Amino acid sequence: MRRSRKNRQDITVRSAYSECMKISWGRACAGALIAEVTQIAAAFGWVAIYSYLINPRQPMATYEAHAQASGPWVSIIAGAPIFYAASRWIARSRSTALALFGIFLVIDGGLLVGMTERWTGVAFVQTGLSYLTKLCACALGGRRE
Repeated sequence: MRRSRKNRQDITVRSAYSECMKISWGRACAGALIAEVTQIAAAFGWVAIYSYLINPRQPMATYEAHAQASGPWVSIIAGAPIFYAASRWIARSRSTALALFGIFLVIDGGLLVGMTERWTGVAFVQTGLSYLTKLCACALGGRRE
């Protein structure tokens, strides 16, 4: 009986190792960078729409304040389809898609910590929601192996 338990554990370890070896790190890095750049472009695009179509002819400070306020929401709303698409078409497999999210988390988390002057409770909730939607999108977008 002990032998079968050891074999099951050994199979589990081998399975986890083989999943890690199936990750295409090049695709994961490319997908994370493309998704990050696309998110930044979406934020710029939204501020352009706001400044030219919704609220034109205002001082630059108005648009800068709007960019600060709307940026996290654009990240949440646009992030899900961006990361789903990146996981589906660039990463392809679920393990690579989850690695894509991990790489993005390291890059974006570093940028966020470096650029944030003051943290509030709302910022934590928005950041958590943003990362959660992206993680779910990557898990759903990555195809099963």
